[in-house]
Amino acid sequence: MLENLMKIYAVLFGLCFGSFANVVIYRIPRGESIVSPPSRCPQCGRRLTLIDLIPALSWLILRGRCRYCKVRVSCRYPVVEIMCAALFIGNVIFMGVGWQVIPLCVLAFVLLCIAWIDFDIQEIPDGLVIAGAVAGILWVIAGVIFPDVDSPVWHDALLGAVAGAAPLFLIDKLTMIFAGKEGFGFGDVKLMAMAGLFLGWQLTLVSLLFAVVSGGVLGAVLLASKKVKQGGYMPFGPFLAVGIIASLWFGEKFIGVLF
Repeated sequence: MLENLMKIYAVLFGLCFGSFANVVIYRIPRGESIVSPPSRCPQCGRRLTLIDLIPALSWLILRGRCRYCKVRVSCRYPVVEIMCAALFIGNVIFMGVGWQVIPLCVLAFVLLCIAWIDFDIQEIPDGLVIAGAVAGILWVIAGVIFPDVDSPVWHDALLGAVAGAAPLFLIDKLTMIFAGKEGFGFGDVKLMAMAGLFLGWQLTLVSLLFAVVSGGVLGAVLLASKKVKQGGYMPFGPFLAVGIIASLWFGEKFIGVLF
């Protein structure tokens, strides 16, 4: 009964936070405040009311158009909201029921925003990484205070931060030396340092493996289909985000199968 109730709460809160994620994704790259002014149509500037802001449903009710100027609204908005709800309920399903799931939902929210922003502008905002790092530190502290919280011990969290950042940092420097261009952006390095606080060193390395494999497969498909050119840039943040979540949910089983 409690687990089913938590799943319902996870979906509802996930949709609401997904709506806020849309604000973050839109405003941060433009240097705008995520707090004010209230949400407005980017085309006509009219302030949105409650009927315009019901997560996922408003887009369907209004048939994907602004209620005032009738300009099309991107389907990205409900997609982000549904993705956030899926991440929240996934945390409840795979990580257990309890208050300790809250920092993991913060991580999921931050990763969702980072993935979309990096996809849009090939940049990972420091503010989002810092917010995730604060949640990660609180997650580790909670494990010290409450023995039932399944978070990494402090030294494992620190090793996780190093294990996440060091490989990308070294690859970036070596690529710069031998190829004269960036291998990974420093935003990716900071993102993996933040993720290591949540995962510990073993799961952090697993997340990097998942990210490299998924990125490599998609990159090969895009090259074969000529959607990207040889040597073209593909943002790695979305793949890191996918790898982090996959490792959080399935990493222990993956390690168990291998060893």
